[in-house]
Amino acid sequence: MTMTLTLSFGLIGLVVDLGWAYWRQEACLEAAQSAAMAGAMFALTNNTTWPPATCTTSSTVVCQPTATACPTNITTGQAPTTDVQSACLYAQQNGFKATGKQNVTISANTGNPPTAGGVSTAYYVTARVTEQVPLTFLAVIAGRTNSTVAAVSTSGVISAPAGDCVYVLDPSGNLALNASNGVSIQSECGYWINSSGATALSVIGGSTLAALDSSKINLVGGSTNANGGTISPGTTHASPAADPFLTRDVPLQRSATSGHPYVCSYGTTGGCAHTTTAAYVCDFGAPGAPKTYNTYASYTLNPGVYCGGLTIGNVNAVTFNPGVYIFDGGALNIGGSGGVASVTGTGVTFYSTGTNSTYAGITITNGVQSVQLSAPTSGSMAGLLYYQDPSLLPAINSTTTSAFAGGVSPLLAGSIYLPHTALNFSNGTSTTTSSVGLVVYDVTFTGGAYFKQDGTNITGLGGTNKAGMVQ
Repeated sequence: MTMTLTLSFGLIGLVVDLGWAYWRQEACLEAAQSAAMAGAMFALTNNTTWPPATCTTSSTVVCQPTATACPTNITTGQAPTTDVQSACLYAQQNGFKATGKQNVTISANTGNPPTAGGVSTAYYVTARVTEQVPLTFLAVIAGRTNSTVAAVSTSGVISAPAGDCVYVLDPSGNLALNASNGVSIQSECGYWINSSGATALSVIGGSTLAALDSSKINLVGGSTNANGGTISPGTTHASPAADPFLTRDVPLQRSATSGHPYVCSYGTTGGCAHTTTAAYVCDFGAPGAPKTYNTYASYTLNPGVYCGGLTIGNVNAVTFNPGVYIFDGGALNIGGSGGVASVTGTGVTFYSTGTNSTYAGITITNGVQSVQLSAPTSGSMAGLLYYQDPSLLPAINSTTTSAFAGGVSPLLAGSIYLPHTALNFSNGTSTTTSSVGLVVYDVTFTGGAYFKQDGTNITGLGGTNKAGMVQ
């Protein structure tokens, strides 16, 4: 019996001590994962640009190359001011502090960044949690009274490949997306072409259609790239994509049953109700008589209802104040009746409605020298730069097709939404900067265009930064 006591204590120790140590190691792992994720989430939500503009001990994002123990004076309920403090607080919430027989260390953005398939890591936080656990029966064999368990976890802000930001919704027509005359169309986010037509996608005459950064060209039907046309990478066969904005709650739409529009304070998201008449109240212009600016001067325009549309030509400069510009039964025509030196607007949405017969699109053409327009970043119209009332089904003809033409290089930020009409990019047009989403019925390119990945998510389309476990 005496000779077997050592073996008996060892067997009991395997059950008691190793079981306890395993349970405490799992607790360490849970605390480490929670701390690392909390640090990454804090960094992500407190910085609007990635990689962050600052990375110092005084900013919300800390680069801490040396694994450093959490401060002992952090208390539960304290509001963190840095990502490291947030990580330490979450470790504490899970029962671990940097004191006594426990230790919690945090490092950030040090060493080689962790990797995961299909993503890139912009910033990462590593948490290591340790605890000394007592030995009872195993102490007889081990010759010591405690052992150490530990766990480490890394979480980061990752950028996934860009989503899709060019949607062509025509279900069956040929030339739904048509590029010709040597143009170059490039996108940092993917394309989705719904048409089942045999030549739904046409890239000819030395033109190039390219999806960059591992994005795809999703195509339901067929394609042609004759006469030196290039499609890169090859198309991916896909089922039709849903209209990404069809279910968007836009308070200015007409009722599907009565045809009556909503009325509300422009730029707000609530307090809207349908009117009792089928027309908007005109703030500017009149039905069939658009508001027109054609005297050489500089103008500042305000949101409101432009009955009959808005025509701007032969002026020096136009500035759109922030808000929603409703064109009830008419077009937005800039440059069509003469040159315009400058068009600017921040936080603006151009909303076209009316009836199937009175609706007209947007045209920016003929000598407009500079266009800089961006959509709102919050509220019900967030990300929507130009929005066609989806309840309308106008005939697609020269009066309803929208166009960016005349050599202008617009600087746009936001989505252009034309679910039932076509869009033309022509004569050297190029969207070279900012984030542009395109959701249209058909689109024709005879001038170059560049669609950038939507890192800010201003369009509601494309790729965004996310916090995720990367190790």
